[in-house]
Amino acid sequence: MKQEYSIELLEEHEKVNFYSIKMVGEELTEMEAFFEKFPIGCDYDDEIDVIISWLDQIAERGALERYFRPEGKYGDGVGVIPIDVGNKLRLYCLRLSDKILVFGNGGVKDSKSWQESESLAPYVRLLIDTSRFISSRIKDGTLVLVDKEIVGNLNFTRYEKE
Repeated sequence: MKQEYSIELLEEHEKVNFYSIKMVGEELTEMEAFFEKFPIGCDYDDEIDVIISWLDQIAERGALERYFRPEGKYGDGVGVIPIDVGNKLRLYCLRLSDKILVFGNGGVKDSKSWQESESLAPYVRLLIDTSRFISSRIKDGTLVLVDKEIVGNLNFTRYEKE
């Protein structure tokens, strides 16, 4: 299955910029779609509050490595918010630096690991592929990280096995 998407700037903060993946043809970014799944008054209000408080802390202090639990392979930058034990909700992201964070989507943890979850695995795989694409473009010079900005071609196409 062919997926076309881009990375869009969502929020600018003094120490970090929040970006999110946006699928071609979709109205919402992946991060916005995550929050849409859990409206105010749902069973996960407390956990959404925890995620929002982590986002506020990251916005204030930067995307420091200690704020994320690694979820992909070593070095690909894929992590999850929150790192709190006991939370069932997962919001996946790609930490490119202390100043640049790219959000994907997430959901309710319904298995021991994301690899075993039919609902969460596609979100993590998308971020792993995005990390690989970004690294490749940085190597060939078509993408540059400048302070809090990602400069260059932010449009991607990936093919996922059906």
